[in-house]
Amino acid sequence: MDSFLRVNQQTLPASPTNSLIPDDVASICPLITPSPPTNALVNPEPEPNEPSFTIGEELAAKLKEVRDHDKADSASSSSSALAEPACTQLLNHRNNYHHITKTEETELQEANGKTQPLQLTFRNPPDNYFFMSWNWPLIRKISMWTLLAGLAAMVALVIAMISALPKTCNPPTQWYQGNLFYEIFPASFYSGSQQMEGDLRGISTKADYLVKLGVRAVRLNSIFNSPNYPKDFDNVTSLTEIAKSLGDLEDFKNMATHLRSKNISVVLDLPVYPYVKRLSNKRIKELKNESDTGPHEFLRTPREDDLDAIEDAILHWTTNGADGFYLKGLEYMMNDPNLASSLRRWKKILGQDRILMINEALFRNCPQPIMNILLNNVDLIDINIDLSKGATSVSKQIFNLQNGTLFSKPGMPWIHWSIGNVYSRRLANILPYANGTLGATLLELMLPGTPSIFYGDEIGLQEISDTEGERQDIKHLHQLTMMPWPNHRLNVLPWIYGGAVTSYNFEQTDAISKMMALRMESPSIYMNAVYKEGINKANVEVKYAQNEFLVLQRWYPRRKAYVVACNLGSERLSTDLSTLLYAGEVVVGPRANSKPGTISFKEISLWPGESVVIVLN
Repeated sequence: MDSFLRVNQQTLPASPTNSLIPDDVASICPLITPSPPTNALVNPEPEPNEPSFTIGEELAAKLKEVRDHDKADSASSSSSALAEPACTQLLNHRNNYHHITKTEETELQEANGKTQPLQLTFRNPPDNYFFMSWNWPLIRKISMWTLLAGLAAMVALVIAMISALPKTCNPPTQWYQGNLFYEIFPASFYSGSQQMEGDLRGISTKADYLVKLGVRAVRLNSIFNSPNYPKDFDNVTSLTEIAKSLGDLEDFKNMATHLRSKNISVVLDLPVYPYVKRLSNKRIKELKNESDTGPHEFLRTPREDDLDAIEDAILHWTTNGADGFYLKGLEYMMNDPNLASSLRRWKKILGQDRILMINEALFRNCPQPIMNILLNNVDLIDINIDLSKGATSVSKQIFNLQNGTLFSKPGMPWIHWSIGNVYSRRLANILPYANGTLGATLLELMLPGTPSIFYGDEIGLQEISDTEGERQDIKHLHQLTMMPWPNHRLNVLPWIYGGAVTSYNFEQTDAISKMMALRMESPSIYMNAVYKEGINKANVEVKYAQNEFLVLQRWYPRRKAYVVACNLGSERLSTDLSTLLYAGEVVVGPRANSKPGTISFKEISLWPGESVVIVLN
């Protein structure tokens, strides 16, 4: 460090002050040093460009490094001033970024030569763009009206969707559950060809009458060929051939198609017994052989005892429009060893949308080992109500059924209620009062299950008149009276004739139609049970059953409750039900021309055969 600060006095330039005064005086009194002479300003001595002093080698090396560094910075600054702008450097493809994948074209350019930087050029804007000459006032108007039209369309769409929403949330059922069945003996209903006997065309012709009545399914009694049809209708000779007097297969197809267009299904009575004496033992079997990789199911080669006439009939009629079958006479074969397998096979052919019906006798007397198979493969069980036995008997029958197997859990077969059929006497003839068919029908339509009306009972049709006993040879057919029609005159006498039919009342059909409309919109009536907290319970209750006066109540959660009061006796009855019920509004009945009104249960009075349906307040 001392070498850097040491000064060689001999090399210093001469100073005027040094020659005039001593060193001590010059350093102490610099201000009194005289100014240089004037000639020094006129002819000054040139200043040396290079310092004449000497420095150490180490300091000289340091200074050289500093000068070299300054030159490098200067060169860098000049080169950076000539370099491309930063935006241009970012836009060219010579920079590598980990998050940007190069394309094949870019890699090829970089590999073959220098990548050209992106050239950004701008045109001078024109004085007038092409859209400046458009009719903007008109465009604004069109845009505004288009927007308003779109908003109006969206509002209309929302309103339409809201209006299309269901107004009720009633539980759904199958077509055969809770809907009205209508049983017809085809030869006595209507003749479309104006002959002595009714036919399939006649049923199709009267489809509008069935729709007005509220019918959902038509059940046809035997339509099959017999030696002397219709007098021996149950003595069939074939389960696939139609009696010639009714028509042919094409007539059946047309009838089924026309009824289906009216939302009416077709169910056939299939006389299993006595046509079939023994059920087929056809069943599925497994077979294995050396070439098999596993079991295969197949039907054995049919032998004579394997032919299943019932299966053939089911396949034939379902193909041609039938929606279900009532297996008539199957109760006589309940001990047949092939009953369970036959039921399974028949139901598998039909599927879930078509039905099988059986008689109550088979359900009551079925062997216990096959009871579950029966309940799993049958959809409806026909149960007859004998109203002539009075209110006590009817209430007991209803109570036993609602606490029995059919209401023990969901999925059980539904009850098919009937108060008249092809084998029983006419309802108008067995009731103890003159014209109580309307009251009996209203009572049936209030029961939990599927109600059924035998043709003519809705108008109070009676049996043929045989006061002289001249028609005893067909006594078993007296109930099959020819159906009378308003403003229709027969050109020929019907096949069964017992004098002019005068006892009927078509005005009753209006009350039945009104009752069916109420039934189909009220879950309290068309549902047969309520399933809650693991318990299935019939939604019907016998509120009163004394002195031939019967009162039933139907209910459903969060729905209105309904009551039907019936006089099943032969004289006018009055009773006080105020301890059980308070008041309500009359909906249907007690007569065909009755009008709705308020009713009090303090004293309710009905004539023989009358029924009234009331919605509770």
